[in-house]
Amino acid sequence: MSATEIMQQIEALPEKEQQELFVLLTKKVVGGQGANSKPWLGKKLSFEEACDVVFRENRELLSALAK
Repeated sequence: MSATEIMQQIEALPEKEQQELFVLLTKKVVGGQGANSKPWLGKKLSFEEACDVVFRENRELLSALAK
């Protein structure tokens, strides 16, 4: 199953179920950050450094948004 098919199935869910899924995924992402602590967390970054981090760590999302 492709990511596009999964997203279409999520969009077909009732809004309450979409919200429950969002909460679950958010907890997994936020919870996983403690285990894989990023070296830049808690540091003051320049704009350029922050952009670098955002683009490096969200490459897939940014690619999807660019389409």
